[in-house]
Amino acid sequence: MEMPSPERVRIARELHDGIAQDLVGIGYSLDLLLSEESLSKAARTDIRSTRFAVDELIGKVRREILHLRKKSSMPLHTELQDLATRVLAGCEVTFRLEEVALVESAHAELILIATEILRNCSTHSRATHIGINLYPVNNRTCLEVIDNGIGGAHVKDGHYGISGIIERVHALGGSLTIESTEGTRIAILI
Repeated sequence: MEMPSPERVRIARELHDGIAQDLVGIGYSLDLLLSEESLSKAARTDIRSTRFAVDELIGKVRREILHLRKKSSMPLHTELQDLATRVLAGCEVTFRLEEVALVESAHAELILIATEILRNCSTHSRATHIGINLYPVNNRTCLEVIDNGIGGAHVKDGHYGISGIIERVHALGGSLTIESTEGTRIAILI
C-alpha cells in the first residue's frame, strides 16, 4: 500500500501530538469542573455545552488526521468537490472542475492549500456564494476560488494562513494572485 506524502504525515503527527492532545486535556478539565458539587445549574449547563463543543472539535481534528494519513485515490477535482462539501456547509458553492494531471506531492499540497482557502472563506469572509474552478492551462494547473464576501484577504502580522498558502505555492514553483476588495478571488497556477 502506498503511503501519503511525508508532509501530510508530518502535519497529521503535529495535529495529533499538539492540538488533539490539548483538546483532550481541556475536556478532562471540564469534566473535573462538572464534578464540583457547588456548581449552579446554569454553570453546569454552560460547562456541559462547552464540553460537547470540545468533543466536536476533537472529532473534527481526528477526521483531519485520518484524512491526512490516507493517500488519496480520488482525482484532484473529485477530492476538491468532496472537501468543499465538508468545509463549506451552509454556503452555496458552484464548481467548474476539470480533470488535471498532477504528481501526488503536488496533488497533496494543492488539497492542503485549498483546505486553508476554503476554511478562510467559511470563517472570515461572510460569503454566501463561493465558486471553485480547476482547469489546465498550458501544461500547468489553475485553481481559482472566488467568493462574494467582505474582502480584505491579505497577509497580516500574527496571522499565518495566507503566508502559509504563499509559501506552499512557491515551494511548488507556482504563482498566486489575490484580488480582495468586494469579495475575494484567489488564483493559483502551478
